[in-house]
Amino acid sequence: MPHSITYHALKEGIVPDPQAAAKAQEATHDFIFRPATPADIPALADMIERSLRGLSTKDYTPAELDGSIGFLFGPDSLLISDSTYFILHPVASPSTICACGGWSFRRTLYGADTAPGRKPEARDPNNERASIRAIFTHPDWARKGLGTMVMRYCEERAREKGFLGLEMGSTLTGVSLYERCGYEKSGKMDEVLCPNGAKIRVVHMTKDLAGFQMFDSQAN
Repeated sequence: MPHSITYHALKEGIVPDPQAAAKAQEATHDFIFRPATPADIPALADMIERSLRGLSTKDYTPAELDGSIGFLFGPDSLLISDSTYFILHPVASPSTICACGGWSFRRTLYGADTAPGRKPEARDPNNERASIRAIFTHPDWARKGLGTMVMRYCEERAREKGFLGLEMGSTLTGVSLYERCGYEKSGKMDEVLCPNGAKIRVVHMTKDLAGFQMFDSQAN
């Protein structure tokens, strides 16, 4: 789809092809990435909450959102320390968080600092997948291709570090988008118990590039 047609669709609020929408946004040069810093953590926490409460109410109950926000869904300070978490903002406004997301060479698949099951050990790019982490879009900037733009940027950063395999723990809200961007459900779904007793479903998804091979011990 030509960029001009896609850009018109974006202005009308129509995003038929997320990859094309992201490419159209990239072509405008209206937005730019910067690494997140520790000073951004409060603003990121607020934006992630706004994203979930604004965009995920069809997939999660109020109790599930109340229990997971700030516990499972929130900033991961280790990603920020690793310089692998990014903020997408308008060129003229670095403090405006339109979307955010990252990637990681560590074995933790998803979750904020307080989430259970964190695994900070490094992965081997020769036979393990990198993880695409915590992609969120502010509701005011949703359905404009920005979330997919973040995903594409993070995928490229992972490729630069030698990873040809990618995986993520997706919210239920994100599954259809990621499927349209080449990810597949692995067959795994986690149910994470939150402090308020709610259980949050997280879908495991993968996207492998040509040449990627995984050891049998990592394949299940």
